Amino acid sequence: MVRRSADGQQVVGPREVLGVPALPPVWVTGLVMRLRARVARILRASDPPPVRILEGLQGVLDTAALVTLCRIGVPERLSGRMDVEVLARELGVDPARLGRLLRYAAARGWVGLDRHGRVRPRPVLTFLRADHPGGWRAWVEFMGGEEVLAAISRLDVGMHAEGDPFATAAGAPFFGWMEQHPERHATFDAAMAAGGRLHGLVLARSLDWSTSRRVCDIGGGTGALLLTLLAAHPHLDGVLLELPEVAERVPVRERLTVVGGDAFAEVPAGCDTYLLVNVLHDWSDDDATRLLAAVARAMAAGEVPGSRVVIVEGRTDARGRDEFTARADLLMFALTAGCRERTRREFAELGAAAGLRVESTVPLPSGSVAHVLRRAIAT
Repeated sequence: MVRRSADGQQVVGPREVLGVPALPPVWVTGLVMRLRARVARILRASDPPPVRILEGLQGVLDTAALVTLCRIGVPERLSGRMDVEVLARELGVDPARLGRLLRYAAARGWVGLDRHGRVRPRPVLTFLRADHPGGWRAWVEFMGGEEVLAAISRLDVGMHAEGDPFATAAGAPFFGWMEQHPERHATFDAAMAAGGRLHGLVLARSLDWSTSRRVCDIGGGTGALLLTLLAAHPHLDGVLLELPEVAERVPVRERLTVVGGDAFAEVPAGCDTYLLVNVLHDWSDDDATRLLAAVARAMAAGEVPGSRVVIVEGRTDARGRDEFTARADLLMFALTAGCRERTRREFAELGAAAGLRVESTVPLPSGSVAHVLRRAIAT
């Protein structure tokens, strides 16, 4: 399952991260997303309101089913077509109850189930294996955490000024709580790494790196995004800025410098590209402006010609037409006070307050967008 390069390093490409042989063109991704959204709207419009209410309420069962499949070991045991009773014996669970879980999984398209009681894996289940190079299993483990589920159940708290669903449910704000629970923090890092590999692939192809030499990933977790980008562009060197306790877990790699520190206080100077990938949506407007100002100071101190800031976030608009981004926004709402997904105009306003201007916005094959900012020229 794992591909390796000539020097023994694991190769992570579109097949491992997305299950496709190559990244699709941006226009294909956009077309597919628009078609899916339109079909979904048509189907929802055809359902009576009670059906839509029940489907919405029962959506929580998707999380529960995915978590249970992983906890009892179905992705690892089910490598081919098997009789449900045989699988149950290998897992040490009740066959009838496993059959009920698998029927739900089959209805969701995660496994195949025939009328003879035989089950087979589908791509989703394969991606849930703990040893899958894409690392998406970590998202199941993160979202299945009691503190995350409890925070999601307290969205009502966030409807009031300064309300914090996560702090209300867990007793402390998200990042402070994670510092006190290193095992859960490691799971969170692993989930972020799965998304980081995806963003590394799409950024490597979607932006021009020909004049870049040194890239700083701010808040880049354990380095999955930056390592993917460096593998795609051997002429680049990388600097990873993370909190000291996270930086300690970053693997040692050539062309990668790891800096443990506080991005709000100081950002390494001397880089030509500063990446903020799914970082600003974790912070309020005031904090996001402070972070961008720290980046702007580093750019001014480094005096690297043509230096830029690349902000990658979900594609957001006032109408909420992107269902995935709308869900991500609500998850951010549950986890951290004041954080949210933002529109291009809102990023431009944050950048202007920090002395930066939006030069361009680049659609990405992942469905996200990359906002490219430069230092504003004083007049």
